[in-house]
Amino acid sequence: MAVSTIAGYTGGGIKLPCILAEGNLTYGAKIHGPDGYFDTGVTIATPLQKNDWVTLDVDAANTYIATGGVPVVKPVCAGSLLVGQIITNPDWISSPPVANQTVRATILAGKWYRVATVEFFGLSGVAKAILVGASTANVVPGVAATLEIDTSATNALNDTTGPVSLSCHDCASGGSGIISFHYVPNGSATVSILVGFTGGVVVIGA
Repeated sequence: MAVSTIAGYTGGGIKLPCILAEGNLTYGAKIHGPDGYFDTGVTIATPLQKNDWVTLDVDAANTYIATGGVPVVKPVCAGSLLVGQIITNPDWISSPPVANQTVRATILAGKWYRVATVEFFGLSGVAKAILVGASTANVVPGVAATLEIDTSATNALNDTTGPVSLSCHDCASGGSGIISFHYVPNGSATVSILVGFTGGVVVIGA
């Protein structure tokens, strides 16, 4: 049997705009621009495109504040935690840099990255949440074991006059059914995160 080139169909996942982690950006490459002239440009180390399969990037720079609440994805790799597919053509969020860029935190701060819509399979829902650090573990994108919903804190937030929010905390182990899209270092800080529900049993702590 031959491998078919017919596109087939994918669908049914949660669709989210995502930042593409595409490696180092090298400035100065000569490119043939739409104006008919050779222009300086940027070479992307690991370019992604529509239909590529991706997973969450677990770099510690990918915090909610640094990314504007948007998930960051990279090419799918061994040990991938959550798989998705790029379903739109990537676009620069702002003008490309005019110097080489190799540090993820700097790339995020300068908004020197491309974005695309990714369809994530294996998720049943997504919500913004507040994480109150319990100083037990790093919260790593895609890892369920170290994240729990906090019962008392969530109920307390529901009793306020502001927007209803879900409250979570890090745990040493045993978390299930919920993952973070953003990195939070081990500590006691209170920060925003975006969480995904994986469709299984969700562990709710005290």
